[in-house]
Amino acid sequence: MTISTLNKFKFTLLIISVIFFTSCVETIIYVQVQPDGRYTMNFITKGDSTDVFNHDFPHPAGPVWITNVEKIPGEDDDIWVMKTSGMANGVLLFTAREDSLTALQHPLQVERKEGYFTTRYTLRNVFKGRQVYRKYPAFGRSLQESDKDSTRWLDEALYYMCTAAISDLQNDPETSINSDLSERLLNHIHNTLARVSQKDLFEELVNKQNFIDQMLKPFNNDLPQGYGTLLNKSTDKYEEELRLTSNLQDDQFQYRVLMPGAVTSTNADTIKNDTLMWSFGLQQYINDDYVIEAASIVYSPQRIQIAILIFAVLVLAILYLAYKRRN
Repeated sequence: MTISTLNKFKFTLLIISVIFFTSCVETIIYVQVQPDGRYTMNFITKGDSTDVFNHDFPHPAGPVWITNVEKIPGEDDDIWVMKTSGMANGVLLFTAREDSLTALQHPLQVERKEGYFTTRYTLRNVFKGRQVYRKYPAFGRSLQESDKDSTRWLDEALYYMCTAAISDLQNDPETSINSDLSERLLNHIHNTLARVSQKDLFEELVNKQNFIDQMLKPFNNDLPQGYGTLLNKSTDKYEEELRLTSNLQDDQFQYRVLMPGAVTSTNADTIKNDTLMWSFGLQQYINDDYVIEAASIVYSPQRIQIAILIFAVLVLAILYLAYKRRN
C-alpha cells in the first residue's frame, strides 16, 4: 500500500480505532519526596503491546530515566510491562510529544520551603482536563455509556475539528481570510454536516481531503487557492486529540505518594500507613483538571530544644532581675 493510499484512509481508521480497539491498561505511579526536596519516581504500566507502547500516557525519558520492558506470557495474550524510574527536582513536564498541542499533559511540581523550626513540602500533580464536553459533548456521553456507535457524535467531532482548524488559520496572518467570509464558511460547514446522514458521512470520510474540498466548493471563488489543503492539514492535531482521548478511555491509574514528616493536608482517596493513595481514570479528567495534592511538615527537634532553652534562660533572667529590684 502506498503512502498516499494510507493517508486516504487515515480518518476512517481513526474512527474505526475509536469504535472497536479500546482495551484496558493500568499504570502505577510511585512518588517519594526526599528530605532535600528531590523526588524519586517509578512508573509501571501493564497491558497488551498496543496499549503499553502507544503515546496516550508516556513515561518520562532522558538521561536520568531508566526504562525496562518485559513480556509476561499469558493464557490468552502476552502481558507487557514497562517500568521507568528516575529522580527529578522542582517541576517535571512531560507529554506524549513535545510538539503536540493535544497530548495528555500532567505537570508535576514538588516544593521544599525551609524555615528555622520547620521544613514544609508540597506536591501537586495536574492531569489536564480533556474538555470533551466543551468540544464534542455527544462523544463524551458515548464514553460514559461505553457506547461504540459513532453515528451519535461523528458530525459533531468533525465540526469541532474544522472550527478549531479554521480558528488556527485565522490566527496566522499568512492564512487568515476575511472575518465575514470565515463566519459564512463556519455556518456552511455546520449546515452541511447537519444535512449529511451519519452513514454517508462515514463513507465520505474515507478521503477527508476530497470531502473538505467538496464542502468548500461554493466558496471556490472567495477562498485563497489551496485553502482546502491547509484546512485538512490543520485538522490533523485535532484528529490526534480525539484518538488520544479515546485511547485513554480504559486506562486506569494508581498513584502512590510518600512525603517526608507528617502529612498536614491532602486530597488522597485513602491513606495506608505513610502512603497516600489515589485511584482514577479518564472520567476524572474527561472535562476538568484532576489534581493530586499533598503537603507535609518536618519539625527540627534540635532547634526547637535550643529555642526552648533560650526562652527558659530569658524567663529566668527576667525573674532574677525582678527579684533583685524588689530587694
